[in-house]
Amino acid sequence: MSKTNKILCIGDIILDTYCKGVIERISPEAPIPVLKVLEDDINILGGSGNVARNIVAAGDKCHLISIIGNDNNGKAIKSLCKKFKNLTFDLIIDKNRCTTKKNRFVSGNQQILRVDSEKSDYISKDLTKKILSIVYKKLNQIKIIIISDYNKGLLTKELLEKIIQVSKVKNKIVIVDPKNRDLSIYKNADIITPNLKELFEATESNLIPNQKTIEKLSRKIIKDFGFQHVITTKSSDGISLVSKKLQTLHLPSKAKEVFDVSGAGDTVVSYIASGILRNYSLEESVKLANEAAGIAVSKFGTATVSRNEVNQKLKKRFKICSLNNLIQELKKKKIKEIGFTNGCFDLLHTGHIDYLQKSRNKCDFLILGLNSDASTKKLKGKSRPILSEEDRSEILAQFDFIDRIVIFSDLTPLKLINKIKPNYIFKGDDYKLNEVVGAREIRKWGGKVVLIKCKKDKSTSKIIERIKNGT
Repeated sequence: MSKTNKILCIGDIILDTYCKGVIERISPEAPIPVLKVLEDDINILGGSGNVARNIVAAGDKCHLISIIGNDNNGKAIKSLCKKFKNLTFDLIIDKNRCTTKKNRFVSGNQQILRVDSEKSDYISKDLTKKILSIVYKKLNQIKIIIISDYNKGLLTKELLEKIIQVSKVKNKIVIVDPKNRDLSIYKNADIITPNLKELFEATESNLIPNQKTIEKLSRKIIKDFGFQHVITTKSSDGISLVSKKLQTLHLPSKAKEVFDVSGAGDTVVSYIASGILRNYSLEESVKLANEAAGIAVSKFGTATVSRNEVNQKLKKRFKICSLNNLIQELKKKKIKEIGFTNGCFDLLHTGHIDYLQKSRNKCDFLILGLNSDASTKKLKGKSRPILSEEDRSEILAQFDFIDRIVIFSDLTPLKLINKIKPNYIFKGDDYKLNEVVGAREIRKWGGKVVLIKCKKDKSTSKIIERIKNGT
């Protein structure tokens, strides 16, 4: 990385506090639940602090600028900031306000009450000047400025205007995570990341939220306020990228289970900035952020997502590839023994797993040709597949004994076999050698068919029959 290897994050910092317990009865004094406390005073950096800790969790350096009150909550925030290796900070004390705190009371994994302590008046002109002087000093060390606006009074119109203005002069990228409905205060920022509700409120739109209306409203605010890119986060529905020049991108959520969406927007803006810092394209950065958000919403509370977590997820997702990409990869790699097998793998069971493990044990690199939904339907009937090709490939990608997955739409995998030219074709021992597709072709390049001993009485059809019969 260059000398400008830091991300500057400026915005409202919040002390997120959790009180965890169990509810076993209703109060005799009033019709309210009684929380029996098990764990109290769990303190986490929230607001711009959560953005900062996600940046360092992504493996990058961050400088955080914010304000706190002259109180114990402010001291707690300082203490938390000191725990992060790659985080430096300027936390300026405003004697006229308390430190913003959100205190959540939780039973099991369910929030039952949130109590906020805050003062959201705008900061004084003297504090504005002080913050600007710090920003000016840090400009030579940074490439990206994140403005994390939680509408708690730090980000005045004057402060925003001057930060964006100097960033343009110094060629710094400004990313805004907005809370103010008046988007004009962020005018000329490079990237703005509203959530779906914020986008529709800011444009006072009564349209039905969908890809078409998101694109329409995004183009409106690009035109009105001079933004280059609008990245709309849609909670459990993914992310949309609309740009002045780039092609529109609508990404579905990568979350398999949505547990808690609080702080997911912080994760998105952090990973977009991290991607840009590492010279990824904006499209690649948004895809990276979408992966990170999918992990964030599966966690409880204000959570961070580490670079390792994202890499592990991407590694598994990378297994699912096109035939052309696979061929290019095989040309670059020197793999001694390539194995190939194929099938629908609908409703994965122990027979499938045993078969695939045995196949992988007989080669160095196992490629699985997965029948698409269309070809599965032709082979198995109109009621199949039970699981979509996306679900089937995602499940199979979790197993270490499968190296690559290629989805194909032909009735047979012969095209794949001729292109890949594996050393082995694996098939179950319920087949005869001359019945295996590709058996004749593989002999041409010195490969062979290997029949794998299968577990008896294990089949998807039998499982489906049992479900139908209720047995």
